[in-house]
Amino acid sequence: MLITGDFRPETEFKLTAPPQNMQQAAFIAINRDYVIVTRRLSEILELPEDCPVIANWHGERRTDAFSTTVGYLRKLSEEFGK
Repeated sequence: MLITGDFRPETEFKLTAPPQNMQQAAFIAINRDYVIVTRRLSEILELPEDCPVIANWHGERRTDAFSTTVGYLRKLSEEFGK
């Protein structure tokens, strides 16, 4: 599935808080049969690696949307915990 729109690349998305406490972010994961909308990254990390995600992150002056995958977010959360 390809997500199109005015999204920033996933490489610009940075975790700044532990994944379970990311109050500023909202994640929309599009799984095969359903959509998950959550503020808890931990609720989508068990989905398949290639599951598309739109991550909405509140920046300093605006809210940015990033097109990414569960696999990339899982990698970021593992790196954040080190």
